[in-house]
Amino acid sequence: MQHISARDRSQPSREAAVLVVTSGATVLVLGLLVGLLVGLLVGLLPGTAHAADDATMSTAATTTVTDARRSGAVRGTLAALPPIVQPGTSAAAPQDGGVLLATFAPAAPGRTVTLERRTDRGWRVVASAREDAWGSAAFSPRSGAYRALTTSAGRTWVTGTVATTRWEPVFEDTFSGSDLDPAVWNDQKREHESVYAPRTCARVDPAARRVEDGVLHLGVAADPARAGLPCAYTSGGTAGTSRYLLNSQVATEHTRAFRHGIVAARIKPQRAKGMHSGFWMLPQGTTYVDGVPAAGTEIDVMEFFGENGRGTETVGSHIHYYEPGWHKVSLGDYFPTARRSLGAGRSWWQEFHVFSVEWTPSEYIFRIDGREYYRETRAVSQAPQYLVLSNLTSDYELDKLTADELGDTAQVDWVRVFDATSQQASRITLGRKAARPAA
Repeated sequence: MQHISARDRSQPSREAAVLVVTSGATVLVLGLLVGLLVGLLVGLLPGTAHAADDATMSTAATTTVTDARRSGAVRGTLAALPPIVQPGTSAAAPQDGGVLLATFAPAAPGRTVTLERRTDRGWRVVASAREDAWGSAAFSPRSGAYRALTTSAGRTWVTGTVATTRWEPVFEDTFSGSDLDPAVWNDQKREHESVYAPRTCARVDPAARRVEDGVLHLGVAADPARAGLPCAYTSGGTAGTSRYLLNSQVATEHTRAFRHGIVAARIKPQRAKGMHSGFWMLPQGTTYVDGVPAAGTEIDVMEFFGENGRGTETVGSHIHYYEPGWHKVSLGDYFPTARRSLGAGRSWWQEFHVFSVEWTPSEYIFRIDGREYYRETRAVSQAPQYLVLSNLTSDYELDKLTADELGDTAQVDWVRVFDATSQQASRITLGRKAARPAA
């Protein structure tokens, strides 16, 4: 992603290689295998502009197999990413160096993934890790060219080869002071809006947020200037009343704008319902051109609406723009597959995760801790856009907000922007016979 004052630089191209391997003693067998592969590959290729299949999500999220087996056609992908894989229960400094993320589909949680580095004498094993519910394993190796492989039932599947990349953020804030840096962030003036994003009973005020112990806390508070006064609102044709509230919404609106790259934030969302935290981007000047998303869109990297009481909470990612007549077009969804990243027995408000979007001239790729859950090729903005962090109370959720939840906050550990794109190499194969161990 680029500062708007910087001269445009060309983006590195994404490497991709797809290899289909079949074998058979006769032409008939070969034909049958090819037909089988075609059917399998359709299900293995990543989807565009939609969530993954709910049944697959549910199975992967609850699997506890420690030695799952796989067979048939397997897609193995190795991706070189910036340091955007950092789950954890407490705040932590951002990591240096890139990440190699190996992913095999279909997933076999618990299987060992081996990372090999190319040397003058051939491939050498340098690390190993277990597949998670995504079928992924993350590595942080030194510079070089790498591939990953996994073995099951006497067969081995190998990814394509990827070289590590040096990543340097063009923007970073770790919230290390006692307050937000006014040279970077501003509290956006939003007061009792009732049309664009109905928040009739709320206004943005710095009293609702704070910086403490290296973390930005985004909260919602009662508005002392209107204490005891009821606020009347209407949502979905239903009238209601609420107290007047203060919201958190800070942005780089007047100081930083970016165009294309990888934007990431490490966030622990709030538990409270009746409010929603978000990490998003808006076009410079906060203006849209009707029917022209290339001129700027709202990019919602993540938003979270709190506990729902069913244990199925998840994050949403969206793209919004406008057609003539103030008609809002929304792409994206809420993605149950993202729950695969939660630790065993944990909820979103108990863990930090890195939420990111890779924004290129042709697509958006949304990830959590490096794992892709949504890819969108429509409505791609080509305009400079600024960062927004918020915790808001829209009219449609006010009936869920209770007084005891006003002390809850969404926590932002750090924000980083990388002016580069990922590289990845994929192979879809039937696997090869694993080498027998030496006697």
